[in-house]
Amino acid sequence: MNAYLLTAAGVLLLLFVVYDVYTTILHARGRSGPLSETLYRTVWWLARAVAARRARARRHQTLNAVGPVLLPLILVAYILLLVVGFALVYLPRMPAQFVVAPPSVTAPWWDSFYFSGITLVTVGYGDIAPHTPLMRLVALVEGASGFALISLGVTYLLTVYSALERKRAIALSFYHQAEEGADAAGFIAHHFVAGRFIGLEAVLRIAARDLQEMLEAHIEHPVIHFFHPVQVHKSFPRVLFLLLETCGVIRACLDEDAYRELRDHPEVRTLEASGRHVLDQLTRALDLKWHKRARRESPAAQEERWRRRYERTVAQLAAAGIKTRRDADAGWAAYRTRREEWEAQLNRFAHFLGYGWEEITGDRDPSESKERDIAE
Repeated sequence: MNAYLLTAAGVLLLLFVVYDVYTTILHARGRSGPLSETLYRTVWWLARAVAARRARARRHQTLNAVGPVLLPLILVAYILLLVVGFALVYLPRMPAQFVVAPPSVTAPWWDSFYFSGITLVTVGYGDIAPHTPLMRLVALVEGASGFALISLGVTYLLTVYSALERKRAIALSFYHQAEEGADAAGFIAHHFVAGRFIGLEAVLRIAARDLQEMLEAHIEHPVIHFFHPVQVHKSFPRVLFLLLETCGVIRACLDEDAYRELRDHPEVRTLEASGRHVLDQLTRALDLKWHKRARRESPAAQEERWRRRYERTVAQLAAAGIKTRRDADAGWAAYRTRREEWEAQLNRFAHFLGYGWEEITGDRDPSESKERDIAE
């Protein structure tokens, strides 16, 4: 009876590992398998608890170390579980269905784990060998499993780092266009030359495509959520804020007659819809609907912060020679409406990833976020 129970437990453990590998590495669905997801979130929670007690630079350095650790950690977990699973299958049949030379002086459970380990990593010293057809088949399956797991792990690691490189390059491009900060007005003015906008529609079109690429990278490789750039301008929350804020400023602050074509341009609407969609998908994947926000402020304080940002943005646009909306109250109302649509969601996303709201947005002083980024 114990033999059947041990075998059943081993087989169930092996099936669990296979399912987790499939859902984590092979099946793009925005979430990892149950083992991987639990491991990722547990390590991230512990790292955030430690980082919360540190100064800003140390906090980012601590969280930056998490992502590179998670990939080898989950691979080690898979290997250990496979070793245990196959060892449970061998244990009731050790040493009766094996040739042990020289005769073992250790307990059968130790021989089972030892044989399972050297078979999985394809070492195969030959001091223990199965002699029944069933055990030979199981050993063959285990050796193939170890080889396949290591191959998949290496391939997954390479694809993850390739996606991270692409993500950082996209963020860096937006950073330089936004006056090296979180400055949506600077992003817009960057493309205003000799009294007209040059290439802004094309930039917004490419930005929408880049956002979708970044989202797909997170869906295919959910571990990317836990790679925390030390430089805030390379983070996904900063990219989302900059692009959503830019769309809001174009729709709310620019003169409706002088720039009607740009304000109503399909690329602006597409980028705004893409940004909202990406943010929604990310918060769903991370279960952030009920996640607490980083800061709690009264509605009056929040509206005052938005108002200062709006007025500063309008002044920056006017200083760059861009005509702004003549009806300032209508522009402010449109800007506030758009901020209300996505700020709370983005705040939760940024907080979960370990970033402060002010360092993401520079709401109180956009130049401050630029100086901090440079200092880091």
